[in-house]
Amino acid sequence: MTDLPPAWTCLQPSSVKALLEPPGRVPQAIRLTPDRVPVEAALQVPMVIAARLLLGLAVEKDGLVLTPAGALKRADVWHVFDRTEWPGYDKAATLAMNKVINEDDAYGVLFTRIVLQAARLLRKRSGVLKASKAGKAMLASEAAPALLTALFEATFWKVNLQDFDRNPLEFWPQHHMGVILWSLSVTAHRWSRSAVLTPACTIMETIGDPIAPDFPEFAMTTRVLRPLSWLGILESRRSEERPGSGLDDDVRKAPLFDQLLGFEVELKGGSEARH
Repeated sequence: MTDLPPAWTCLQPSSVKALLEPPGRVPQAIRLTPDRVPVEAALQVPMVIAARLLLGLAVEKDGLVLTPAGALKRADVWHVFDRTEWPGYDKAATLAMNKVINEDDAYGVLFTRIVLQAARLLRKRSGVLKASKAGKAMLASEAAPALLTALFEATFWKVNLQDFDRNPLEFWPQHHMGVILWSLSVTAHRWSRSAVLTPACTIMETIGDPIAPDFPEFAMTTRVLRPLSWLGILESRRSEERPGSGLDDDVRKAPLFDQLLGFEVELKGGSEARH
């Protein structure tokens, strides 16, 4: 842990505000630049791989028929699960614990499917998921950077990430994702753990009391760091000192971070921080 103040406290109040507004959309101070993202790099992103597999399967089958509970059928789940790897998850362990793979067992597949729906690239009609016109266009290899951008935007501003965990912190820290992203841009240059990045990058004062001490770090991991690693924005590695479920992985900025994201903010003292 560190006694240093959070990174965002060095910003002008107007810049912090611009990283928070408008609510529910990419903040004013963030520029998404898919034109700077190499196509080959985007094609290697776990969520892009899974999204292209799901979209392609939806086109090939003229729609993915859902179960009565609204989940993907096992055959469609396996089509994606078998061809993807997810930072923080051990595929071999999942296979060892499950005789069959349902969508709930394949968290990365479930997550990607819901994000695709939020991005309106998959549309549900009468119990069938079909690729939208925009979704079909995303299947072209050269559209991979645009697909990554759509997935990124939908993940943090169109999906309630609390739905994927049992953490009682309502919508925290997703409601200040812009502040977190800028803070990560200046703090996550080296391998770091969630315990360090949580106080350095989030607005802890918005949590309130009482709260279990590990809830914020858990939320930071499941709602920010893990999705960012699945989007290729962060790199993730299993800590040799803390092997386990993937919640203790170390992360750092990947090249895609600065290729996809730009910020227009001003530091206290009047100096600009545009990158």
